[in-house]
Amino acid sequence: MLAAAAGWLAARGVAQDEARLDAELLLARVLEVRRLDLYLDHDRPLDEAERGRFRALMRRRGEGREPVAYLLGERGFYGLTLAVGPGVLVPRPETEHLVEVGLETLRAAGARPTFVDVGTGSGCVALALLREHAPARGLGVDRSAEALAFAARNARDLGLAGRLTLLRGDLLTGLADASLDLVVSNPPYVTPDERGLLAPEVARWEPPGALFDAPGLPLTAALARQARAALRPGGTLAVETGQGKADLVRGLLEREGFGEVRAVNDLAGVERVVVGRSP
Repeated sequence: MLAAAAGWLAARGVAQDEARLDAELLLARVLEVRRLDLYLDHDRPLDEAERGRFRALMRRRGEGREPVAYLLGERGFYGLTLAVGPGVLVPRPETEHLVEVGLETLRAAGARPTFVDVGTGSGCVALALLREHAPARGLGVDRSAEALAFAARNARDLGLAGRLTLLRGDLLTGLADASLDLVVSNPPYVTPDERGLLAPEVARWEPPGALFDAPGLPLTAALARQARAALRPGGTLAVETGQGKADLVRGLLEREGFGEVRAVNDLAGVERVVVGRSP
């Protein structure tokens, strides 16, 4: 069943390595077992009801190209299991570099550091920071009520709701000047002319408001401007961006007076996170 399902997904455009993993994840969910158990009990027959449920999920994955994270209702990120679904961006491994940069700042910031995660989505970055650094207190801001509902659910499920305040708003509007040690953000950075480069799972399913910005990345420019005011002297702004855009983002930060501007590479060697320090 797994071999046939993986081949069927690959024939519909899913990458070969992803196709096998997707089939395993979906079959494990149908059977309510771990992925490992599929191999420990590989000759287990499937009854008709199980085959039907598996085929239904496979059709959604292969024909509709619905993200596996949405089909499962969850996604792993930085050791956390987070609820996700339509209306919220699926957390990605490259965003974990944003967490690493944020933790460096929080650990050096003093007894009770404060941060804001702008465009918090599922809350993945904010919740990872809070889980890894107990003294920190965070604010998650997003324009989407759907996304904030997922973030609130995840905060409750992880026992972190008491340390994370969620706010529906636009960037850092309304926050007090010089009140933060850290601003982290994974803002929209795909331009409309790049839509055709996106996988169908992204272009068809994930929220456009979390994906797309205009050429020149005006949202990132506004974030840098507002972060410059909201950060304490010596505070850090860390921004995720797309391949080939780090130089643009460096310039946006430097224009606002940030110093020690640098880029952090992801595991593929892409300059993924741009970091600057407030003077």
